[in-house]
Amino acid sequence: MAEQTHVRLVAGLGSGGQLVYETVLTRTIEPDLHLVLGTPAFVEGIAAGDQIRVRAGGGFEVVHRGGNICLLVVPGDPPAPEDLAPLRDSFDDLGGIVELPADRRFIVITVPAAAGFDAVEAAIDAWTTPRGDHWEYGNVYDPDGNPLNWWD
Repeated sequence: MAEQTHVRLVAGLGSGGQLVYETVLTRTIEPDLHLVLGTPAFVEGIAAGDQIRVRAGGGFEVVHRGGNICLLVVPGDPPAPEDLAPLRDSFDDLGGIVELPADRRFIVITVPAAAGFDAVEAAIDAWTTPRGDHWEYGNVYDPDGNPLNWWD
C-alpha cells in the first residue's frame, strides 16, 4: 500500500508578491504522482480524490479527476461547532464532507459532482445567505473564470 504523505503546493501569491503554499495530505502513487486525500482550502483546481503530478517548486497538473467539487466558505464570524450542524446535515444528504479547522477561519466542503450543481448551490446558499457569508468553488473555474467542465 502506498504511503500517506504531505505535499507542498503553490496556493497563489501573498500580498507582498511572494508565493504562498498549502500543505495537502496525499497518498503517493509514484514518486511524483499523488492521490489527494484532503481537499485543500486555498490551492485552487483540485479536490480530494484527484490524482495530481507534482512539479518542483509546488506546481502541479491534474492527471485524473476524482469526481468531487470543492467549496470554500469564508465566514464573517467564526461559526461555533453547533452552528455547522445544519450545513453538515445538508451535505451529508448529498454525500459530502464539511470540514472546519480549529481556528475556524474557513470551511472546506467536498461533495460529489454527481450530487448536481443545483443541489450543491441550494445547500450552501441556505446556510451562507442568512449569515451573510461568502462562498466560492475551488475547482470548478479556471483562473479566468471559465468553467473547467471536468464533470461532463
